[in-house]
Amino acid sequence: MKLKKQPSLKKQCDLLWSSIIKKRAGYKSEISNLVGNVAHHIVAKPNNRLRFDLRNGICLNNAKEHIYGVHNKYDTTIAREYQEKIISRIGADTYVYLLSLRKGSYKTDLKLVKIFLEQELKHLKGQPDKFTLTK
Repeated sequence: MKLKKQPSLKKQCDLLWSSIIKKRAGYKSEISNLVGNVAHHIVAKPNNRLRFDLRNGICLNNAKEHIYGVHNKYDTTIAREYQEKIISRIGADTYVYLLSLRKGSYKTDLKLVKIFLEQELKHLKGQPDKFTLTK
């Protein structure tokens, strides 16, 4: 019997990051309030510092906003419109900050990143979903 290979530390961190972004948004798109089933990096991730920064994530609907929105290969106008919606949602200051992280060269201890992300997810799991109605 062949044992299933353990995902790499980077992959584990990617999965944690994605789970946090979706849970934080209550599994709803932060643009349209549709079902949010994909965590999207707002700024491209040339380094792990930017890759795992929780400010660099937004929950989107995969079909409408992710594939045919920000990653629309056939209509760059639509892609730009979605990017502008995202920037409007997170704020220009946050967007400029994220862009500034692209230029740096950072040493990242993935073991510590994983511990941090696990703690953040644990903290979020103790809270009700953002969009859950309470009495």
